[in-house]
Amino acid sequence: MTDSSPGLDPPLEMAFPPLFDAVDTAAAEAQHQLLVLRGLELTSLVAAAGFAEFPGSALRGAGPILTIIFFVLALLLRVSGSDVAAERRWYDGRAAAESLKSMSWQYAVGGESFRIGESGSDQRFVDNMRAILKELSDLDIPLPDAKNTAIPTEMTAIRSVDRRERAELYIRLRVRDQLAWYRAKATWNKRRASQWRAGLIGIEAAAGLLGLGRALGWYDVDWLGIFAALAATFAAWQQTKNFQGLSRSYAVTSHDVALVNSSIGSETSEEDWAQAVHDAEAAFSREHTLWRARRQGPSVS
Repeated sequence: MTDSSPGLDPPLEMAFPPLFDAVDTAAAEAQHQLLVLRGLELTSLVAAAGFAEFPGSALRGAGPILTIIFFVLALLLRVSGSDVAAERRWYDGRAAAESLKSMSWQYAVGGESFRIGESGSDQRFVDNMRAILKELSDLDIPLPDAKNTAIPTEMTAIRSVDRRERAELYIRLRVRDQLAWYRAKATWNKRRASQWRAGLIGIEAAAGLLGLGRALGWYDVDWLGIFAALAATFAAWQQTKNFQGLSRSYAVTSHDVALVNSSIGSETSEEDWAQAVHDAEAAFSREHTLWRARRQGPSVS
């Protein structure tokens, strides 16, 4: 709890460099574009399969034309590679944002890479940001505000206080925040994985029943083709969102962070504290490593 009584200094808070905000925004925009493009492609395939089942006399004979239109739209989206490019920008942006956040915290609280009292820390921090920026040539990063500085005053303010205050702030705003975030994300993704799995099972069961109905002569519409396309769409969307994989990764990381939360803060020297922060950020870097691996690996469809 913060004390807002008159005459007291305002509580220390953390702020990240403008580059982090720019990269984080660009990554979110790329993710949104990816999901829109993938969703449009998959929806087009399902629509094409659906209109293909319409009798030629239905819709004033527009069924075959609509089928062609939706198939061509899906084909153009796939051939254009726009989704792959958006995916690459998303992964690059997320990896860079995680690097910048970790680096900023280490600088602010005096982690191993930017020890308190060590000369050249400011320049090394700026050089590291410059190196990250060079890897983001394909990312559409918003222009910086002319009033912004590379290292926010909030970060230097934290760096200037004693180790006890830095430790309290780091535990409160970084360690416990990460623990809550990873736990919530693990639970959310696990729930979504179960929901989408149940939906896919329902679609496949319905397809089987409708196929049985046609075999028994109840109707002469090939619902199996439509439901097969719908099932494939569900499976492809699950793979794009990677609910199951993220749930497992976040759950493991939450245990790592819980161990950090139970041990950090008892250090008796700046050297021990710097190493403890380094080890804590290594635990938090599981997500960063995940994004790096995704960027280097094959595209997720």
